[in-house]
Amino acid sequence: MRPENAADAARAAAERKRREGLYPGDTVAHGGKPPAGPDLAQLRQWAIVEVDPDLLYSTRKGGAVITWFKRMLLRLLRQYTTELEAQQTRFNVGVVAYLESLEKRK
Repeated sequence: MRPENAADAARAAAERKRREGLYPGDTVAHGGKPPAGPDLAQLRQWAIVEVDPDLLYSTRKGGAVITWFKRMLLRLLRQYTTELEAQQTRFNVGVVAYLESLEKRK
């Protein structure tokens, strides 16, 4: 099959499978309002970057040693990771503030 024909062939195969009941109906949105995303309050909450040391663990054999090592690395690199978190949080908060200003223009 030639690349320029691949999209048409895929659409035809999907349509055939829809008729056979193997695929759900066509779910492509045609016009109208886009689906609602998270509100600005949720975006503000997500903008804050925090590392949770409790999420550092290992499920492998001998995982306690690996978990201890990961936590020690986090502790040793605390100054570096804190600065990275702060920079990313400042950027995220700036993007959310910009989005809020766009929302107010409507």
